[in-house]
Amino acid sequence: MFNPFFNSAEGRVRAFFRIIAFVFLFILMMGVPTLLPYPLAEYLSQSLLILFLFYVFYTYLDQRNWQHAGLIINKTWIKECVAGIGIAGVSMGLIFFVQWQSNHLEVTGFGWERTFERGWFLAFLYFLVRMMSVGFYEELMARGYLIPNITEGFTFEKISPNRAVVIAILISSAIFGVLHAGNPNATITAILNIFLAGVMLAVPFVITGRLALPIGLHFSWNFFQGGIFGFRVSGIEVRSALFQIQQGGPEWWTGGAFGPEAGVIGILGILLVLGLSLLYLKWTGVKLEIAVPFRSTFSEIMATNPQKNK
Repeated sequence: MFNPFFNSAEGRVRAFFRIIAFVFLFILMMGVPTLLPYPLAEYLSQSLLILFLFYVFYTYLDQRNWQHAGLIINKTWIKECVAGIGIAGVSMGLIFFVQWQSNHLEVTGFGWERTFERGWFLAFLYFLVRMMSVGFYEELMARGYLIPNITEGFTFEKISPNRAVVIAILISSAIFGVLHAGNPNATITAILNIFLAGVMLAVPFVITGRLALPIGLHFSWNFFQGGIFGFRVSGIEVRSALFQIQQGGPEWWTGGAFGPEAGVIGILGILLVLGLSLLYLKWTGVKLEIAVPFRSTFSEIMATNPQKNK
């Protein structure tokens, strides 16, 4: 008899319910560190809590081998992460340069000229750590956990793993976009652009099987956008930015009060990041195809790795 909750052949809860439980606990655990009185402790605690949640679900509920989690740190992983930081930083720099040269923004000052309770540099450092944390735990959730599970959930009958992973990229990116819908000044255009950014971050993950490039891209995109160039990050104002700016120009182009992610220039930036990421992977010898863990069924993976999670 078919059990909609438990897959007896695989000996585990079905993917849909694992995803629901993970997203619920993710949202719940994100709120716990906000009770801490120190910002650095809050940001680091969020990353550690989500990493713990990811590990427990990935290894025990999903029953996957940890080597497929995308977090095995080695030279290749570090190089891809650094490359992601560089690619997104340069892309955001071009967005700033184009708007500046077209008189769509004005540099009104620098961060250290503003008054902060504990000084500008400490506020700047807090933002840096916060963006590192956000780039890490959002990638664990939106790419590292959702994509493998959605892929498994849609792999049945005539839907092959290759087709299912495309569906997983689209659904995980849609969830990623919806989770930003509550941000200040969010619009339909902004949510659609965040969806596109989710696709941009997902593609390197399903090609390499590593979270290195997405984490580097995500962190750098946010940090350079808000911490260096003074744009709003998904609608959130950054007072400690290196450049203090006054945004002008048509909102359909610049993104207005939400930041570049809500404008056409943000779309161009996202496409540029994706293109440069693919060029980097091809230059380093990575085949631009879906990685083995994503084009194999759970049973096939376990057949080649009979000792679970070792």
